[in-house]
Amino acid sequence: MTATDQTFSSLPKGKQTFKGSCHCGAVRYEADLDLGGGSTRCNCTFCAKLGAWMAQVQVGDFRLLSGAEQLFDAHPNNPMVEGTTCRSCGIMAFGHGNVPEMGGEYYQVNVRCLDGVDVTGMSVLHLDGLHDTWAPLGTTVAAPPVPGARPE
Repeated sequence: MTATDQTFSSLPKGKQTFKGSCHCGAVRYEADLDLGGGSTRCNCTFCAKLGAWMAQVQVGDFRLLSGAEQLFDAHPNNPMVEGTTCRSCGIMAFGHGNVPEMGGEYYQVNVRCLDGVDVTGMSVLHLDGLHDTWAPLGTTVAAPPVPGARPE
């Protein structure tokens, strides 16, 4: 086994169903996705301040299980994400939008809100949302958590 193989060994293989939620648990969802397919971080001011770390989900592969009545649009001037913030705890556990530059309608789940997922070795594509080009800026790999620290 090479160092690269070890780095990616913690990620589930292929498309699987994951559950996620906001901090207080009022908003719950499940999504079918392949975490081995990577994730994204955007450098726009909204995503940077939020600390958003997202994984794309096909429209038919996202299911909101509970909490629709708890969702509100905390950022009405952001065309990227529509009304996906929990009114109780303020966490944006997922995103939904329709941006032609990103392929049209989409869902994204906040990787940090997925239940029980070890993200060690997950590929992270950094995108230039700051300048609205969505150009790739580079790719990094999620490191293992520091002992004693909370996992990503």
